[in-house]
Amino acid sequence: MDKLTFTAYTDDKYSSKIGSNTILIDPDNLKFCKEIVYLEDKQLGTVGWSNKFERYKPESLFMKFTIDCTGIAEGTKDSDNVYDKIHDIEKNLYVYNSDGHRPSYVLVQYVELLFKGQVRKMDVDYNLFSNEGVPLQAIVELTFNGFRCSEEERKKFFKQSPDMSRLITVKDGETLPFLCHKLYGDSLLVYQVARFNDLNSFRNIPAGTELLFPPLKKD
Repeated sequence: MDKLTFTAYTDDKYSSKIGSNTILIDPDNLKFCKEIVYLEDKQLGTVGWSNKFERYKPESLFMKFTIDCTGIAEGTKDSDNVYDKIHDIEKNLYVYNSDGHRPSYVLVQYVELLFKGQVRKMDVDYNLFSNEGVPLQAIVELTFNGFRCSEEERKKFFKQSPDMSRLITVKDGETLPFLCHKLYGDSLLVYQVARFNDLNSFRNIPAGTELLFPPLKKD
């Protein structure tokens, strides 16, 4: 049995941890969704049309798992309570966080799965009760929207075609003005590239630094 872990953070760089939840029961279902948005370029009088790439939509993750406090599930204790376990998950993943001024950013880990996102939807189905009406089992369904900070997003979805962004690793002896002249034919675009990469200065950039060069044109 592998552990399913949710770790909540206040910030989008996943550096300030709030808390975590560990589920000892394997998920019943895991579903990933990836989607690309295209713009339809249809001209008047034509039968067909071409689709122009616009952007990637955030990835999404759906999972379903069972909280079982009947005493049958491995790792459960007599003192375990379904309501308490649901409350702990809801507190970390769903409830508005006063430090971050929003619901938490969540890191989901399961075997080789590593997913960064935010909860979009949480469903809880209590389906087994004791004679006293205390819930003994609940099925939890969680839907996450993928989220990366702007730096991670730029590096993951850089494009290689000439009219789109390119990710370049700075080599020894290379400067940002040199790379701008090489890629754009204009070293003066260095200021725009520096701003795009959140650089305080374009001078003395260490070798090995990765920079994203957006589609820019000379004035």
